[in-house]
Amino acid sequence: MLTVPLLGPRGDGLDTLRYVLFVVSLVTSVIYLGRTGGAWYPAMPWLKAVPVGALALLTAVSIPGVPLLGVFLVLALVLSTLGDIFLALKDEKRWFVFGLGSFLLAHLFYIAIFGFVVINFGARVDEARLIATVMVVVLAGGLFMRLKPSLAEMTGPVAIYMAVIVAMVAGALMAPGTGPWIPLGAILFMVSDAMIAISRFQKPFAGVHQLIWATYYMAQYFLMVGILRGGA
Repeated sequence: MLTVPLLGPRGDGLDTLRYVLFVVSLVTSVIYLGRTGGAWYPAMPWLKAVPVGALALLTAVSIPGVPLLGVFLVLALVLSTLGDIFLALKDEKRWFVFGLGSFLLAHLFYIAIFGFVVINFGARVDEARLIATVMVVVLAGGLFMRLKPSLAEMTGPVAIYMAVIVAMVAGALMAPGTGPWIPLGAILFMVSDAMIAISRFQKPFAGVHQLIWATYYMAQYFLMVGILRGGA
């Protein structure tokens, strides 16, 4: 039986469709990975939109037992796809704030998912998760202070965005019943965003575009798998 890795079969007659969407997502992600960091080309925004857009469709045909959370996950992935398009348009400086706004809204939907789970099932709190949360806050604060001199008019938007993604990661760490995939996905998302900020506002380093995309795509996939598997 064809099944999506880590997600498993659902036995509802849609497993083959889900597998096809996964393959489309993975293949286009690898193609984009091979072309990122080079010269801009007209198909770039649309190629970049397919991997996470396909995950949104995969989610739409895999809504878990709590439909509202499935809808929130679809919206988070759709908004992320929109952000991908904005950040791949030719005049990147012009569209950057729109990409930032799209991803901020996506993170708010992820926060809503984790908040729902915590409210209804209680927070999963232990020493390791508390330490991880504190480390996330400290590292985000340190990164912001490092970037602040070069942010100029983007200081406010970046500060708001960083606060939201820290809240998203904290929610992912505290949400119960999701295995390792949601915390891992949330942390990878923050790592990807941190590299975007460094590349955008300071000096990019060799291979940064490939690392940004790889960590971002894995983040979205792991978050999707964790939420769908956990019914969260």
